[in-house]
Amino acid sequence: MTEEEKNGIWSELENKSPDLLKAFLSIKNEDELKAFFRDLMSERDLREFAMRWEVAKKLYAGVPFTQIQEETGESPVTITKINRWLKEGCGGYKMMIERLKGEDK
Repeated sequence: MTEEEKNGIWSELENKSPDLLKAFLSIKNEDELKAFFRDLMSERDLREFAMRWEVAKKLYAGVPFTQIQEETGESPVTITKINRWLKEGCGGYKMMIERLKGEDK
C-alpha cells in the first residue's frame, strides 16, 4: 500500500473540514466523546467502528479468521480488509491496542 493510499484522504478532509481533527483533539473526557460521536455519526457508523475495533484487537491477539467470523458474524472480506490495515496501514490500530494494553497494567 502506497503512502498516498494510506494518507491521501487527509488533504481532501482538511479541505472539506479544516478543523475536524482539532475538534477530536479538544475532547476532554468520555462524556464529551460520547456526545460528539453520537451527534457526528449514525448508529450504524458507531456500530461499524466498534466492530472494526473488536476485529482488529482479535487479529492482533492472533485469533484465527474463522473464529473471528463466528464470534462477530463479519464476512471474511471485511476481516481481511481490517487485517490488511492492521499489517500495512499507518500503525494506528497497533498504536492504540498497545497503548490500551499499557493502561491495563
